[in-house]
Amino acid sequence: MSAAVTNQEDSTPRATAAGMSSVPTAASPAAPTSQIDALPQVQPAPLPFALKWSVLFLVYTAIAVLLTGYRYLDDLSRNRSGTFAIRSLEEITGVYTAFVLLPLVMRAADLYLFRPKRLNWMAISFWHLVGGIAFSLAHTSLMAITRQILSPLIGLGPYDYGIMFYRYPMELSNDLVGYTSLVCIYYYFRKFRIAQAQQLAAAQLKTKLAEAQLENLRLQLQPHFLFNTLNTISSVMYEDVKAADLMVTQLSDLLRLTLRASRTHEIPLADELQITRLYLDLMQKRYEDKLRVRYEIDPELNDSLVPQLILQPLLENSLRHGMKASGEAIDISIAAHRSDDSLILRVSDTGVGLGSSEPNSVLGRGVGLSNIRDRLAQLYGVGQTFSIANRDTGGAEVTLRFPYRTAQRSQFADDTSAPRLAEDPVSAESPTTQGDSAPRANAAPLRPLPQD
Repeated sequence: MSAAVTNQEDSTPRATAAGMSSVPTAASPAAPTSQIDALPQVQPAPLPFALKWSVLFLVYTAIAVLLTGYRYLDDLSRNRSGTFAIRSLEEITGVYTAFVLLPLVMRAADLYLFRPKRLNWMAISFWHLVGGIAFSLAHTSLMAITRQILSPLIGLGPYDYGIMFYRYPMELSNDLVGYTSLVCIYYYFRKFRIAQAQQLAAAQLKTKLAEAQLENLRLQLQPHFLFNTLNTISSVMYEDVKAADLMVTQLSDLLRLTLRASRTHEIPLADELQITRLYLDLMQKRYEDKLRVRYEIDPELNDSLVPQLILQPLLENSLRHGMKASGEAIDISIAAHRSDDSLILRVSDTGVGLGSSEPNSVLGRGVGLSNIRDRLAQLYGVGQTFSIANRDTGGAEVTLRFPYRTAQRSQFADDTSAPRLAEDPVSAESPTTQGDSAPRANAAPLRPLPQD
């Protein structure tokens, strides 16, 4: 072959719409990465209140049971019997008063560990010690009060908690260890949830950026397609008003289908072929018997997903740049087949081919080819290839390969308002005209169409 260009995962797509800035592509991830690095700190969604505190209550209950059992068994090992009630009172009040203080512990940890402006380690240590002392004072006071109230109620008489002047510093050592343990668990659990929230936000941002890039490319293609189709209708208008009027009607049907399919970036192959047949039928009014189309489509691939409007720019490229100056007829072949886990679409023609054109100039002529290349890169990344080359027998051939996957069809099939065309026989050559629009025998010479 005399000229060929292949776009795989290592290529750098370009897509610049008129009046728009360049769109970052899948082959150049620097823009999304910089956006993600600049993300503000994301706070996780609060856990359900009832669920969170129910789980914590069960955890503290289990701790109370275990500590009661430990203290009672210790008494039994020392030959002290009849202490179950007093040990239960002490451990249950000790654990549940700590549970009551837990919201204040979390709030205090937030104040010096999760401030917008992070403190240095000395300030954190100071405020942690202050929080631990305050926790111990409150915890010891609550234990003394609850035990004094509950002990007579369960038949144990007045509870002797000792001299409080010494009790407070005695409990401080235990409470500092408990307070530090609670703060550490809370800190690492909160950091874990923040990291999860940031990862989710980064993934959502990447998805939104990719969607915005794809939408930009799609919006870039539709005006280009409409502009060129209107030019085609304009070239026929002064030669055959009736044909031009029919072309306008067909264009409205085609636009209706493309707008209905614009809700998603991928549509079933059968729907894409329906749009393609409408477009080629419209072009047949322009080129008459100078255009012949051959379909080689595996019927089992009708439900396979393809990018929306992926075939029309390839066909338009063949018609606009492949038609020979002598006016000789052009044959266009549209093929689709599956190879392992890939779907392969191929559009070839018998036109003038690429000649000795440089690959970049081939991809740069007009919007269509570069738009397809960029959309494939955005949708499938390294799982796609795009190639264009001369055919050995003359003309050009474009081959697209991307992952094969299916969807329920069809968004058009059950819509009675959608225009329907008679199916062209697979692998059979046929013009795309409908029965009521036979080619005119004495047609005027074709006008050259303006370039993009």
